[in-house]
Amino acid sequence: MTRDSNISRRKTMKLAGATAATALVAGCSSDDGDGNDDSDSDGGEGPYAIDPDTEIMFRADSLSWYGKNPSEIEDVENPTLQLQEGESYTIGWDEGDGQGHNIELWDENGDPIEATETTSDEAPDDQTIDFEASSDIVEYVCQPHASSGMRGDIEMQ
Repeated sequence: MTRDSNISRRKTMKLAGATAATALVAGCSSDDGDGNDDSDSDGGEGPYAIDPDTEIMFRADSLSWYGKNPSEIEDVENPTLQLQEGESYTIGWDEGDGQGHNIELWDENGDPIEATETTSDEAPDDQTIDFEASSDIVEYVCQPHASSGMRGDIEMQ
C-alpha cells in the first residue's frame, strides 16, 4: 500500500488540533471593531453621568468595586463615573468581604487627594468621602487592592 501524501495521519491530527486551538484563541481575543471591550471582567463600563449631591456607594470585593447607588451603576464592576466639576458628591462603600479595604480619590500621578482608613469591617459606616469634583481627581481606588484592579475612572463634565 502506498501513500498519496507525505503527511502521516498522526501529523494531520496534530495540525488539525493546532488549527482548532489557534481559531479558539483568535475568537476569544477578536475585536468586533466597535471600540468597546465586551468583557465584563475588567469593568470600567460607562461613563455614567452622576447628578451633583449624589451619594455614590459601592460593594467592596478584593478584585473590584461593584456599584450599589445610584441605580445607574448598580452591580456594574468598576464603573467609570462622570461628575460635574465644582459640584459636591459623596463616594464610599458600605458592604465588604472581610478583607481590608479603603477608598481613595487619586490624581493623574497616582497620589491620593482624599482617603479613608483601611478597615476589614464588612458593614462599615465610616468609609465615605465628601468632596468637590475637580479635574485633579481621575480615579477612585482601594489602595490595598489597587494592583488587583479594584479601581475605577472618574471623568469631569
